[in-house]
Amino acid sequence: MSIKEAAVKIGRIHELDLLRGFFILVILIDHFQRWPSPFTYITGEGRLWVSAAEGFFIISGLLIGYLRGWKGRHQDFREIAKKLLKRAGMLYLWCVGITFFVVSMLTFFTTGTDALYGLLPKFPNADQVANLPTYIWYVISGQYASDWIYFLRLYAIVLAVSPLVIWLLRRGLWWVVFLASWAVYGLSFLMVEPEGAMQWQLLFFNAALIGWKMEAIIGWLRAHPTAKKQLSIGLISVTLVTMVLSYFWVFGWYNVEGPRPIISRDSYVTARGFLDPWFANNPMAIGRILLSFVWFGGLLFLFHRFRDWIMKWFGWLLMVFGTFSLGAYCLQAILFVFIEAAIPMSQSRVANALSTIVVILVMWGILKTRVAQRVLPR
Repeated sequence: MSIKEAAVKIGRIHELDLLRGFFILVILIDHFQRWPSPFTYITGEGRLWVSAAEGFFIISGLLIGYLRGWKGRHQDFREIAKKLLKRAGMLYLWCVGITFFVVSMLTFFTTGTDALYGLLPKFPNADQVANLPTYIWYVISGQYASDWIYFLRLYAIVLAVSPLVIWLLRRGLWWVVFLASWAVYGLSFLMVEPEGAMQWQLLFFNAALIGWKMEAIIGWLRAHPTAKKQLSIGLISVTLVTMVLSYFWVFGWYNVEGPRPIISRDSYVTARGFLDPWFANNPMAIGRILLSFVWFGGLLFLFHRFRDWIMKWFGWLLMVFGTFSLGAYCLQAILFVFIEAAIPMSQSRVANALSTIVVILVMWGILKTRVAQRVLPR
């Protein structure tokens, strides 16, 4: 049975909402930066071979390909394009507005160097703040965005290009999207400083291709339960194994310089010298991109397998953050400027864990209010 023949109608996929909520929570915890903490074993402090940001970007592309692409294929293309461009413009304005706000607040907490021991976003460099008109131009042109809101800049750019991608998909030219996406990624390395959007778009638009065929893929998996089981076990296993390996190598100094080293310093440095370039974040290495899709697939199958249990115990938290993920992302960029300054650093794992939990619950409470849901982007 072909994928096309196995296509089925699907409703809301709650696993994606839960997984998106999980990703945004990991991002928030990593931005809060209260280490050492037990949360290191959940988030990897954003230092692993793949981060939650890649998973969040993949989900975003997947849903654009499915909701605006496949499910909206019979709608007027101009209306779809208008909605996407309007949303891109809205996210761009939020990115610019929050960047201006954060930088203005930074002037109260830092002199431009090592803000609060590195807790706050980096201040614009000297060239970007040479004078007021120059600074304003860097922000509104998208050349500078605050670290905590940088994702919105990338998202706004790919959304602005999405109408063209959907137009190509409607004409069966998925292969053009695939090849063009990889070509743009390759061209980015010809730049002195690779443009982030030219690299992150590879995650977004390849995920959009999967979203375009998602009903057919799910239908095929339902029609072939044995293949589905083998694929899920394989992806989950590879994901868990590579996550453990990532933890080991990224945090390996504890195993090298501890009282009982399990690997020599020279061997560790040599291995890191080989592995790190494959999973670099800036510029984004090919190994990181490929592993991002593997981890996403493994986590999606894992959330599918334990969906009811996750929904029962953590649905109250993950569904709120998953439904209002962009709102949560914007909210943290605004609140964390004050929270980072207000909550002192600690070397206690317990204190850091408790302060992280309190901050997350405060944000959860704000996101549930009508004011936040009306004002913040979704």
